[in-house]
Amino acid sequence: MNSLNGNVQTMEMGGCPSAQRAGNLHKLAAVARIKWLCISRNTMIMIGPVLVIGMVYVCKILYGINSGGTLVPFLRGVLLNIGITMNICAEGFIMVGTSIAEEKESHTLRVLMTSSITGMQYFIGSILFPFVMLMAVNYIVLFISGIPMDIVPWIPFFFVSMVVSLTSCVLGMIVGICAKNQMNANLISYPFLMVFMMVPIFGNMSEALHKISGFLFTGVMTGMTECLAAGETYVMSPLDMAVLFGELLISVLVFLVLYKRNGYEKD
Repeated sequence: MNSLNGNVQTMEMGGCPSAQRAGNLHKLAAVARIKWLCISRNTMIMIGPVLVIGMVYVCKILYGINSGGTLVPFLRGVLLNIGITMNICAEGFIMVGTSIAEEKESHTLRVLMTSSITGMQYFIGSILFPFVMLMAVNYIVLFISGIPMDIVPWIPFFFVSMVVSLTSCVLGMIVGICAKNQMNANLISYPFLMVFMMVPIFGNMSEALHKISGFLFTGVMTGMTECLAAGETYVMSPLDMAVLFGELLISVLVFLVLYKRNGYEKD
């Protein structure tokens, strides 16, 4: 908190445009540093990505033993879908939401209410480290799932993974803003998990769920991974683009409204 106060005071002393830009960067760095300290000191949050990677790796070994050492495309797709979807949803919602709820419990957000930090600055600083972690785990899961790397469309995979991870972080921020404490944040996360994680995972088992999955940002991601597992070429449809950017935009707007409505944005 002292670090954040110091950065805010330094920024507010600058009057010229260059000093203001430097001050804005100092604000972002201060928020990002506080968020990283909050996340890195929470063992339950930090162990989540490790569990996702370990689960995919162990399941790959077990499936390989039962299938004679070689995974069929269906099993590779299952591993990839479960690993990436769990990472995006469980880690995105819980990591970001719990960290914000912890700040509210410790009254760290009170510092923001008496400073000139804007909602957008807090937004960028808060999701920076979680976003990087989500992206990194997505690639690790891709590598260990057994999907042949020569069939992976790297640019579309990066693009979809980036938008999906960003949307997950924003939804996690909405969870944190709405939660009263860390336990409440976990409870609020469950409906998000049920919809955005379970529907795409079980989409292949039900035609109705498969149709619903196509309108979820996580469903777009699983649609891509299913194509990769089957060795097919993935082509992003206009519906996929609309779902990705539409849900991201809605999430950002909802967060900014809640941020200001809860008194964290100075007029």
